[in-house]
Amino acid sequence: MKIIIPSKGRSQTIKTHLLFKNKDYYIIVHNDSEKDEYLKNKTIDPERIIVSNQPLGISYQRQWILDNLIKDNEWFITADDNIERITGLIGLKIQPTRKDFSKELTTEQFIGICNEMIAISNINNISYCGFAVVDNYFFRLKKYRYAGYVISKLALIKKTGINYDSSILAMDDYGYTAENLLKYGKVLINNFVFPVAKHYQDGGIGNYQERLSKKIKDCVYLMNKYPELFRYKSKVGCDAKAELQVRFTTTNQVRQWQKEIFNIN
Repeated sequence: MKIIIPSKGRSQTIKTHLLFKNKDYYIIVHNDSEKDEYLKNKTIDPERIIVSNQPLGISYQRQWILDNLIKDNEWFITADDNIERITGLIGLKIQPTRKDFSKELTTEQFIGICNEMIAISNINNISYCGFAVVDNYFFRLKKYRYAGYVISKLALIKKTGINYDSSILAMDDYGYTAENLLKYGKVLINNFVFPVAKHYQDGGIGNYQERLSKKIKDCVYLMNKYPELFRYKSKVGCDAKAELQVRFTTTNQVRQWQKEIFNIN
């Protein structure tokens, strides 16, 4: 299974590839000058760096990846470039503790979890899978959810013809979640697994302040394009007009939304 890591401006701080160094990983950069910088990082296999020659913008990169690196109906892992480790609960416990959820997973354990999720998804006509969005185990006691936001920090995607919207500047994963809920009525989220990475690290599409104006525009765009799916979310230290959450927690709610807003039965 391919592991695709879009990266920009983090030639010396990139970490994710180290977790998958013996796997089929690829680092996608925008242009040749970026590639030259990444080649200076001796932890990266030069053969694993691919230039997209796409305009700046993560939605352009993600669409190029789908169009050029992935076959129809192929599953792949997409990952941010600054993941330090992947933690999670293995197996089922009656009363799991914080320590149980914080165990670092080996690469093989994580790939095994991905294969389990792919099997479930193929049976249930799902093409987009993700993991916990918060570290707090109190909110992660139920293993699987089928409605909610799939964060692109670490996700599984099956190429089924759903495209990325280049109008979305910073919140591409919200748009891709919405398209999957609209088409399939569900996603798959594994709450037992959490990728550990810094938030809004320099590089990429910028720190929080650098992203803020884009996020505000994206929120308006997304709520207009997908009426009733999102609402603003209050988040400590963040602008109230730059954060969204999916309103639905069950597939029944998603089906009702499909029917009432988009006339999909």
